[in-house]
Amino acid sequence: MGRYSVWVLMAVLLGGCEAHGAERKAEGRPGMLRLETERVVVFKDGYALLVKRAEAVADARGTVFTDEVPENAVLGTFWAWSERGPAVRAMRAEWVEQEVDKEERGACTDPAAILSANPGKRVTIEVEGATLTGTVLAVPASVVAEVPAHSPRYGLSGLEASVSAMSPHTPVVALSVPERGTVVLAGRDIRRVEGPELSLECKRTVHLTERRKRLSLDFGAEAAGKNLAVRLVYFTPGLRWVPTYRLDLKDGGKGLLSLQAELLNELEDLRGANVELIVGVPNFRFRDVSSPLSLEGAVRQTLAQAAPSLMNSMNIANNATFSQNAAEWDGAQQAQSAVPNLPNLGGSGDSPDFFLHSIPALVLAKGARALVPLWREEVPVRDLYTLEVRVRRDSNNSDMVRYGSSDSSGRVSPLRLARGEVWHQLELKNDTKYPLTTGPVLVMRGQVPQAQELLTYTPRGGSTLVPLTIATDVRTLHEETELERKLDALKRNGHSFSLIRKKGTLALSNPRGERTPLRIRLSTGGKVEQVSDGGRVKPDDYRDDDWGSSTLEAVNTHSDVEWTLTLEPGERRTLTYEVGFWR
Repeated sequence: MGRYSVWVLMAVLLGGCEAHGAERKAEGRPGMLRLETERVVVFKDGYALLVKRAEAVADARGTVFTDEVPENAVLGTFWAWSERGPAVRAMRAEWVEQEVDKEERGACTDPAAILSANPGKRVTIEVEGATLTGTVLAVPASVVAEVPAHSPRYGLSGLEASVSAMSPHTPVVALSVPERGTVVLAGRDIRRVEGPELSLECKRTVHLTERRKRLSLDFGAEAAGKNLAVRLVYFTPGLRWVPTYRLDLKDGGKGLLSLQAELLNELEDLRGANVELIVGVPNFRFRDVSSPLSLEGAVRQTLAQAAPSLMNSMNIANNATFSQNAAEWDGAQQAQSAVPNLPNLGGSGDSPDFFLHSIPALVLAKGARALVPLWREEVPVRDLYTLEVRVRRDSNNSDMVRYGSSDSSGRVSPLRLARGEVWHQLELKNDTKYPLTTGPVLVMRGQVPQAQELLTYTPRGGSTLVPLTIATDVRTLHEETELERKLDALKRNGHSFSLIRKKGTLALSNPRGERTPLRIRLSTGGKVEQVSDGGRVKPDDYRDDDWGSSTLEAVNTHSDVEWTLTLEPGERRTLTYEVGFWR
């Protein structure tokens, strides 16, 4: 630093002080638990089950405690027990006050403070009647009380002189001055400080009272002085995993399917915990309701909104009712006598509802993201071309054909009526040892991307379809012609209906130079009576979306038709069906 006035520099740097680390006096208190997360079970919806473990020697009352109170533990999922020793008698969450010492950093407010913050640096100071150049020495705090409150009138030959007036609050500094030795000065007598690379940041320790959450576990007087191994389990939001797949297509009807987990951690620092990723859909009725032990003020109101019927039969606000009933209290203690088992959600073995992928010893800071490969397996894959035809009828004789189940624009052009969209899809059979959970899949052939789509849940041994693209080289044409119309063939509730019979045709052509497997599905209102080429008919009940007019009564049924066939290169084929309906 150049030769600047100390006071000018302090005016520039003065600002808010930043508080650093706190040294809590309770750190060494008997009974304090230092929780370590040893297992995390993560669901895809952003919730996780945490298993924490800690050991501590119970205090004289048989109590252990921790200041790490979960903020959003889900109602009914917060449990604690000891692996050895007595059972938990009670668990209590509360606000407590404790004394802490905090270190603050900020700009130095006087020349003496600047010198104290720069031990070992060479400086020039100005006092009344003299200028000194030397090296700043570190002054122990115990020396302060031995330094004069009023320094003498300094002369160049009498710098070591002192008087007897003392003050324990007098700031002092010490310099090593060539040819003069150690010089101790009262801070108030220093008028100016100069030196290269002086730091103007000072530290001080402040004592304050802090209000914190605390979770206490009472094991009874028989646990006093005993070393207890405690486990806490609770369900909470903040940790999510997203499955993403990659399918590399190979020759011979094979594909290499890979799964990786994308992890988003907004919960806590994970320091080597065993993480298990759930495949399955959990049912947690009170997932949006915090446990009272999280010390959330609006628990009862939130629960009333989530489950009003439950609140009508249970008064959560009146906790005294339970504690006053001695028989129920004894029963609760007996129920706690056995150590609970950790949740068994499956894993490498079979599970009726869930499957787990394990990641051992994961290190992931709060706010961090990670991508973890889980497995790679070869799976059978075959090409399949599909066509979905949806016929919607109306009372004004204007039947409308839609292609594809997702078409909801309501506008049909002549071109669209004449030609349907045949989709090229991949039929993937899951012969891996894992169920496939729903997630995005990137399809590649070599280094060329083919598509990105959604891979839906597929159990082990099952099959699923992955759409690739619209096959423009496979053509279709759909038409319906009326065969018969019988007026007033049915009367119901004051309405008269005509019986109409139509013949439908689906013309297919395959200009591709290879065999093309096709699956065609037709959905229509009415009863399909005849189909060609081995089509399968599945009748069903009346459906509103088969008809464009709300005035039509539910006098019609519904039919689904499916054809499965293979077109040879250059082949043309016409599929037919006959349908009857009331209008």
